[in-house]
Amino acid sequence: MQLTNANLTEDIETLLEEAEVNEAQERRLEREFSRAYHLITREDRLDKIAEDIVLHFMGRGFLGKAMVVSVDKATTLRMFNKVQRFWKMHLAILEADLETCDDMDRPELEAKAKFMRETDMAVVLSQGQNEIDDLRKKGLDITPHRKRMVKEDLDTKFKDPNDLFRIVFVCAMWMTGFDVPSCSTIYLDKPMRNHTLMQTIARANRVFGEKFNGLIVDYVGIFRDLQKALAIYGSASGGGIKPGELPSKPSMPW
Repeated sequence: MQLTNANLTEDIETLLEEAEVNEAQERRLEREFSRAYHLITREDRLDKIAEDIVLHFMGRGFLGKAMVVSVDKATTLRMFNKVQRFWKMHLAILEADLETCDDMDRPELEAKAKFMRETDMAVVLSQGQNEIDDLRKKGLDITPHRKRMVKEDLDTKFKDPNDLFRIVFVCAMWMTGFDVPSCSTIYLDKPMRNHTLMQTIARANRVFGEKFNGLIVDYVGIFRDLQKALAIYGSASGGGIKPGELPSKPSMPW
């Protein structure tokens, strides 16, 4: 589902380009770009994405860590809640299959179920004034997430490839200059462009163990902006790639 008004999309990307989007900017986003915002944050759409994230995360080859990037703080919290719900549903299906599976399939199913039971997820958001009341008005509770962010060193835990903290939900934090070689997948549902987009997808491009490339799962249609960004940042000369085509030898291994 995409909007065809290119200028409107570019305006949203410009607004979101700053690393930290504050509450005033989020309100401006909702007010000035209400149609696009409500399309992106529609509940049935977010449900589909959350279900897809769960199925995709468990079906990948290299089970590295993952980042889920949403358009704003409220949507980040909603996405966390939705992924949690579909995660439990998928785990319940696995456990039911274990009751009836044959011996050949049992080891693989048991390993998947164990992986799902152990996996930890967390929300990482910058702190804002009146965030508890503002989000409560939208039916969301940031308090338990804020407690984790304050009490736990989530930064170090996510960087540790052996830590069970495997999926982080963000909207602006950790997308630039945050090096996690074991992070292999970015689920991207936020309009971005140029340097911010390149910095975000670079979170998954480090070689690590059996991981030879990262994977960007694009839900919001950033591919056209990726082409533009590569035209600027994807070659040694700082350009030379025409819109609508990718370089024959990308400088990044995705």
